[in-house]
Amino acid sequence: MSRRIIALIIAVTLCFFMTGCDEKDGSDFIFKYDIPLNPRTLDPQTATGQTAALLISNLYDGLLQVDSGGSIIANIATEYFISDDGLTYTFFLRDDIYWYYDGDFSVACTARDFVFAFRRMFNPAVKSENARLFYSIKNSEKVHKGEIPYLDAIGVEAVNDHELIFTLEYPYPLFPYLLTTSPAMPCNEELFEKTAGRYGLNEAQIPSNGAFYISRWSYDPYSANNNIIIMRRNSKNSQADRIYPLGLNFFIGETDPLVHFLSGNVHSIIAEGESAVALMSRSYPYDSFENSVWGITFNTSGVFQNPDLRFALATGFDREHINVDRNGWRSAFDVVPPLINHGNTPYRIAVGEAKSLNYEPVKAREAYEKGAKAEGYENLTGLSVIIPENREISIGTAFEILSRISQDWQATLGFFCTIKALPEDEFAKALNNGDFDIAMVKLTGDYNSPDAYLSLFGGSIASIPYPASEYNDILVQARHSTDMEESAALYRQAEDMLLSHAVFVPVSYQTEQFFYGKRIEGLVFNPFSRAICYRNAKYF
Repeated sequence: MSRRIIALIIAVTLCFFMTGCDEKDGSDFIFKYDIPLNPRTLDPQTATGQTAALLISNLYDGLLQVDSGGSIIANIATEYFISDDGLTYTFFLRDDIYWYYDGDFSVACTARDFVFAFRRMFNPAVKSENARLFYSIKNSEKVHKGEIPYLDAIGVEAVNDHELIFTLEYPYPLFPYLLTTSPAMPCNEELFEKTAGRYGLNEAQIPSNGAFYISRWSYDPYSANNNIIIMRRNSKNSQADRIYPLGLNFFIGETDPLVHFLSGNVHSIIAEGESAVALMSRSYPYDSFENSVWGITFNTSGVFQNPDLRFALATGFDREHINVDRNGWRSAFDVVPPLINHGNTPYRIAVGEAKSLNYEPVKAREAYEKGAKAEGYENLTGLSVIIPENREISIGTAFEILSRISQDWQATLGFFCTIKALPEDEFAKALNNGDFDIAMVKLTGDYNSPDAYLSLFGGSIASIPYPASEYNDILVQARHSTDMEESAALYRQAEDMLLSHAVFVPVSYQTEQFFYGKRIEGLVFNPFSRAICYRNAKYF
């Protein structure tokens, strides 16, 4: 055999075994993304907010996960079974998932880690705000409220390292979806104890059983430089289930995410309105989601306890007028947006649409005069509408819509008000404390169900101007019903109650787009939690 042929064979063989040559699989890239704020904690059982959910989703793997189509699929669980009465969930777990902590991968993730995690969450001393989401688990509410002093009374049991059983108080069809969320992530007791009370607070105190671990968490609230969270691939877990990226870099508090994206410094961005149009014109690929609704709500502990005044303002503006020619915004008449499913069926198709609060200027004026007189006013003055000051405000859309509403109120009712844009933390505080007259709020559910939107009421968004128990009882019945038609009808009954009492007045559905680089594929964006799954992301 000639030397030239031998050399050719060697070259072909090397090309086959070496990554590189001309064939690339898109792996080993470091993806970068802007996050708006530094998370207070990355402890899954206590963390709240979408930023924390995004980071936790890449640090931890739970029993189940949401795929790119929104379906629930296995993750650490290989399979699971639900008893005929809907009260018992039995999970069988993989044996090839490991914890990363302090440079070591030797600790396996087992069913006992889920038991410890749920006991932590329901421990009254932990004060987890997430616990109430899982009150369907047997005895969990009583343990969390201190009525039962034993954590092992909670209906979560590890039969062995690879078999886990949940026992519920009542059937809850949404339970599998809840197991995909941050609070349901596992926690290893041995590694937790090593953190000496600082679990989730810095890179040295965050065990990870997911696709990535934190190698650096740097944040200085007084500096705009080097505020970053760096994650790197969990190599042990990648052996069993390939993780394509080498790592992830999250920049904290970037002042202009759009410029950052256009310059190539980050690889994806959530945009809407004019920003989205600009990115579309440059042919960036994107996924589109209409899962938010803006609307008006009233403080019913003051003058707006009067139903005539609420009805007057609810029907005293023209949605078709205020939403015209606005990219990604359209008129809304319902509380639950069209994107939302109930089971496998779009909720709006299952229950239909409503227009109970349409524009009715004559009736609105009559109701306004009647309500003002009943409250002892010839005309209402000195009232204000608060709105959050955020990116939507800066490009004008939400603020302009509210301005048009106030103009319609002036023309139709003779009602004058001032508009106050508050920083988001001050806005949330005002809602929680009832320190407002009228507010324009944005609703975005944390999960794909009408329950995620309807359960927001009665708490921080608005006080319900009728017995809260009546509304909450309807929601409880809807959650517990295993008959999907009956459940949908109950959710619609609750939604109609909000509309008929003008507790929340829908104004606009808002569409957002998740844009990413032209050489990227495999990113999975959850429009509800806003988490991004990077496990199968590739850059070519």
